[in-house]
Amino acid sequence: MSDRRCINDYCQSKPKSKLFAAQKCMCNYYNVSYRPDRQVCGPCMQKCIIYFDRIGRRFKNGECILDGRYPKKQSAIIELSDSDDDNAVDNYTEPSTENLDPQIAELSTSLRTIIQDTVEPLYKRQEELCKSYLISKKAELVAGNEKINELADQVDQSIAQLYNKLYKFDSQRKFMYDPEISIQENLDDDVSIISTKTLPGFPDDLPEEGLLIRHLLKVGDKVYGMKHSQMQPWIEATIKSAVSDTHFNILFDDGEEKVLNYKNLAYIDATSHAQYSLGSRVIAKFQDMNIQLTDKFYVGVIAEPPKNYNNFRYMIFFDDGYTQYAYHKNIRLVCGESPNVCDDVHENIREFLKNYLYQYPERPMVKFNKKQVVRTELRNLWCSAKVKNLDASLVQLKFLDMKIEHTEWMYRGSNRLSPIYNQLSSNNQDKRVRSTVLTDVNKLLNRPYIEIENLTENEKSVDIDNSDNTQKPQENNGVIKSIEIPANCPKPLPYKHHECSHFCMLWVHYDYSQTKCMNVLTIPLHYGFTRSVLTDEKLKLRKVMYTTPCGLNIDNENKMYNYLKLTSYGNRRGNSQMTMDLFNFDYLVNPLSWFTVPKVFIRIQDISYEMEFKPISVFNSLNDLVPDHIKYITKRIFSPNVNLNIDPKFLCGCDCIDNCEDKNKCSCWQLTYEGPKNYPAIFKDHEGIGYSFKRLHKQVITGIFECNSNCKCKKTCLNRVVQEPLKTSLQLFLTEKKGWGVRTLTDIPKGSFVCTFLGVVRTEKDADNDFSLNWGEYLADLDFLETVEEIKDGYESYVVQPEDESEDYTSSSDDEEFNPSWAIKKKMSMFESRMSLRKNLQNTNTKIDGKHELSKLNTQPKVDSKNTSLLSYLDKDRGIYTLDAKVNGNIGRYFNHSCDPNIFVQNVFIDTHDLRFPWVSYFALSNIQAGTELAWDYNYMIGSVKNKRLMCHCGSTNCKGRLL
Repeated sequence: MSDRRCINDYCQSKPKSKLFAAQKCMCNYYNVSYRPDRQVCGPCMQKCIIYFDRIGRRFKNGECILDGRYPKKQSAIIELSDSDDDNAVDNYTEPSTENLDPQIAELSTSLRTIIQDTVEPLYKRQEELCKSYLISKKAELVAGNEKINELADQVDQSIAQLYNKLYKFDSQRKFMYDPEISIQENLDDDVSIISTKTLPGFPDDLPEEGLLIRHLLKVGDKVYGMKHSQMQPWIEATIKSAVSDTHFNILFDDGEEKVLNYKNLAYIDATSHAQYSLGSRVIAKFQDMNIQLTDKFYVGVIAEPPKNYNNFRYMIFFDDGYTQYAYHKNIRLVCGESPNVCDDVHENIREFLKNYLYQYPERPMVKFNKKQVVRTELRNLWCSAKVKNLDASLVQLKFLDMKIEHTEWMYRGSNRLSPIYNQLSSNNQDKRVRSTVLTDVNKLLNRPYIEIENLTENEKSVDIDNSDNTQKPQENNGVIKSIEIPANCPKPLPYKHHECSHFCMLWVHYDYSQTKCMNVLTIPLHYGFTRSVLTDEKLKLRKVMYTTPCGLNIDNENKMYNYLKLTSYGNRRGNSQMTMDLFNFDYLVNPLSWFTVPKVFIRIQDISYEMEFKPISVFNSLNDLVPDHIKYITKRIFSPNVNLNIDPKFLCGCDCIDNCEDKNKCSCWQLTYEGPKNYPAIFKDHEGIGYSFKRLHKQVITGIFECNSNCKCKKTCLNRVVQEPLKTSLQLFLTEKKGWGVRTLTDIPKGSFVCTFLGVVRTEKDADNDFSLNWGEYLADLDFLETVEEIKDGYESYVVQPEDESEDYTSSSDDEEFNPSWAIKKKMSMFESRMSLRKNLQNTNTKIDGKHELSKLNTQPKVDSKNTSLLSYLDKDRGIYTLDAKVNGNIGRYFNHSCDPNIFVQNVFIDTHDLRFPWVSYFALSNIQAGTELAWDYNYMIGSVKNKRLMCHCGSTNCKGRLL
């Protein structure tokens, strides 16, 4: 339909005034785009003619055309037109200048020459006049701005004088504050402790880093010597004579003489021109909670140089297995050492030290929080120990299963700690490297877990103000724009008091099939809803308000669900019903955000080739590459060796007719609740488990059971999420360092379902046969059963013990003996006598030489679970099953790794309740901004594969630098 009205929005003519064809100059005057069917009324056309006539005269007379009145600019208008009008504009072309009569062409050339000779000087003159005019106006504005600034300064001075007169501050008072940093540490799900500490300064007695020089020994020098063994203290002595260049005759204070190698001698004082380096052989004063021998020196090796991280102390691995921090003044350098210092240490720590120095500065260590309980080896038994304190790389453990109280400082990387030992055992058995479909269970359940720490990274400055670890939107020539809702979309009616029913939304004609190219959160805005962000000035709070098609205001999810239940949910038209995941009440999420990229870099319009409900474009601005061809699938495929019964008869379904909103009555919800009920200490918030209005805010390790084809509930059921078609607008794009990645084109609210990971379900044996070809690429193990078994394994050991410190703990059933040899039993029998000796030394000030108890840094006993695993009842030849997306897959195969992930993985059961075959699905871990790459934590263990290093390029704040 043509536009039959005047092009001037401010036209005062009568509605039925005669209209004339609007020329281009007239459209420009009224700031509208030109179209052949545009029309203008007589008075408005006359006004336009008068204006251009005045401009023409000023131009002809050499006067500045800017020095006069200007036409009133019209406001920007979104024009709606049907297909006929669009075709009219597209079909309009300028008159052709081809095939003109030669005489006409010659005349045209002559006219062009005349115009150039006569008008061009006027153009140049006009350009100079306009430039001068604009310069003068700019000078006026600058002068006015300076005058305003002067007035503002005078006002500020007056206010300051008035303020000082009112309060009369003492000008001599000064306040000094120490520089501080705040460290926030989450101890558990419910407690958050904020500690404040002053940054430590560099000690005066600590020398600078440099080359460590050992001076030559001579007769008469005072030294420390190893009088008995590496397990006992070194005693002061004097060099009586030199037997050779490396051996000396030593006279101890008690008159005993002994010939010792210079590797068994240490300098008497701590004077040094440089710090002791990593691996240096030293003796140091030892102090323990159980045995306080503060004036005795024991031999060991420098395991950690002084850093800000450890308050400028050295960490020392003593030969007897103990670990401790010591200051420079309490350490003495051994006079000589072998080229390989591991050859000098006691065999008890030799292999451990060798591996430690090889891996340094990357060290696998257990991440602890206070009050956690961990199984720890003590006297060849696995016992429960409670975390009492943390000090850099050390943890103080109190053993709970001892009749005699025992507390010990231990290196957090010792494999006497069960997490380290279990990890080493699994690394020796499993040589495959694949993404696990769940993140580390221990980390998720607030248990002690292994984390690779790099000592050099601990010295990096921390940006406290910028502590947000969320990933930023990718640049790649893209920008975030705001989606414009078409003006012809339905708008809410003025509210009138009424009882809501399906008639409130019937008139907007919602149709799910028409929403394919819409952002999921803008769908309601296209069908009669509006969304506003309101600010409460008194409470300083912001909230989201939806206005429904019938004019009702709704500000929370419960009210919105009740409204949809009264309107759309009562409609039996299947897909033409709005669901709760179309609405979001977080003001930080913008439904209108849209990440747009230049179309010239779109290599494929839809990599799923319309198999997904939402198109997934492929973007590459770096080169001309496109992803390797795969067979895109929307359902998982089973290899011939995998037998899975997906007959609905073997599924239990619910009888709900209320969209399964009553979770206590829905049998599918109860299946989801059944697993967490077995672990009440882990799953404390039982009501918060599973979906909340079709969003998942916390991972459910024991799995989610959705409603299935046997259920009587409708498709709009609150327990149907992962089985629905793709709703998130995603894009596959080529990154600079990580290959292909996936980003979202719209904002994604926290807990929203993103997509699934699909592939061919294969046996573990089949996957391993192809491992040498693809190195585990695009493989993910279906390790749901292993994950649940990991929760069960040692569950009681990880439960926090009572707070009463004086409670007498007895031996627990969790203790596990490993049948030590006769030699080990002999050492165990000596333990009580050694404890007695140390108690006596602790309570007296005698100078008797004490003996260290043997406390291994590494241990050999195996941690076996007393629980019977479900996996033991399955076919051991097949092992766990694997999803292989190398050749057949979907968009989920392209997600990259991040050390600060923004999506997480959830196991979901839909078409089968066989625990070996869950659906692997991705959910948003936090609010995700449009244009941000979606990434999850592959949960690889750094250093788990020998001679294999895979660098991490996730770019997050907490990036570990290595993926493997």
